[in-house]
Amino acid sequence: MRILLTGASGFIGTYLARELSSSGHDVVGVDYVDGDLASPDVARHLISVNYPDLVVHLAAKVGRLFGEENPGTTIGANAIATTYVARVCGQENRRLVYVSTSEAFGDQGRHNVTERDPDALPHNLYGLSKRWGEEAARLYAPKGLQILRLSMPYGPGLPAGRGRAAVVTFLWQAHRRKPITVHRNGHRCLCWIGDLIAGIRMIIEDSGAGIWTVGRNDNETPMLEVAQIACKLAGCPFDLITEIDPPVKQTLIKRLNVNRLSALGWQPRIGLRTGMSKTYEAVKLYDEDGMPPSGWGKMIGGKPE
Repeated sequence: MRILLTGASGFIGTYLARELSSSGHDVVGVDYVDGDLASPDVARHLISVNYPDLVVHLAAKVGRLFGEENPGTTIGANAIATTYVARVCGQENRRLVYVSTSEAFGDQGRHNVTERDPDALPHNLYGLSKRWGEEAARLYAPKGLQILRLSMPYGPGLPAGRGRAAVVTFLWQAHRRKPITVHRNGHRCLCWIGDLIAGIRMIIEDSGAGIWTVGRNDNETPMLEVAQIACKLAGCPFDLITEIDPPVKQTLIKRLNVNRLSALGWQPRIGLRTGMSKTYEAVKLYDEDGMPPSGWGKMIGGKPE
C-alpha cells in the first residue's frame, strides 16, 4: 500500500514509518514543515500530490497538561486539522486511519473497558479534542475508517520532563538526580513502543473498521514501582521519590480490553523492566531540558524490537 503518514517525525511516527516501510509498504511521511494541517488547503494538497491508498493521521498536539495550557493550539492541531484531513479523505475516497488516544474512553474507574462500551467524558481538553477528531472522521470519512486508541507507549525518543510521559520522565529525573513526583494510587499498563507499533501495523493490514484499543492490559503496575525501577536502573536512592495526591481530574487506573487486537495474533514481547532498561540507555544522552539528541531516530536503527 502507498501510505501517507502525518506526524511522521514525531515519537510514534518515527517508529511507525520504519515499521510500515520494512513490511513492504510505500510510506510518504509528512510533518509540520510540509504545511499546517489546520489550514484548509494543506491536506488536499498533500493527498493530491502523493496519491495514497491510505492516510494514517497521526499528527497532533499531545499531552494533558499542555492541552490545558494551550487550548487554542490543542483544538487547532487535533480537532480542526483532523476535520480537514477527514473531509478530504472522504471526498477523494481515501481510507483513513485516525490515531487517537485511550483518553477518549474517559475515566471508567476500575471497569475493564472494551471498544463497545459507552465513553465517559474525558478529564482534559486533550482527550476531548482527540474525541472530536474521532467524530469528525466518522462524519467525513466513514468508509473503512479505523480509529486507534493508543494507551501508554514508552521507549527511546519520547521527550522527558514536565507534562511528559511518566516512564521516560522518571528515568531522566533519576539519571540527573532530580526529584521524582508520583501520584498516589496511580496504576498503568505500559507498552513498549515496538510492541505497540507492531499492533498498529497489524490493524492497518487487517483493515477491520471501527475502534481498536492498542496497548497492554496484562501488566498493571503501580506508578510508585515504576519510579523505583527507574531509580534502580540509574543507581540512585529511592528517597528522590515523593508521593503526592493526584489532581482532582486525573485517571488513576486504566483497564482496557485488548481482545480485538489479540485476535489478530498480537502479543507483547518486551517486559517493563527490559523496556525501561532499553529506554534508559537512550535517556542517558538526553539534554538538560529532557529532549533526545537531534537525529535520535537514526540512532535507533533498524526495526524496533
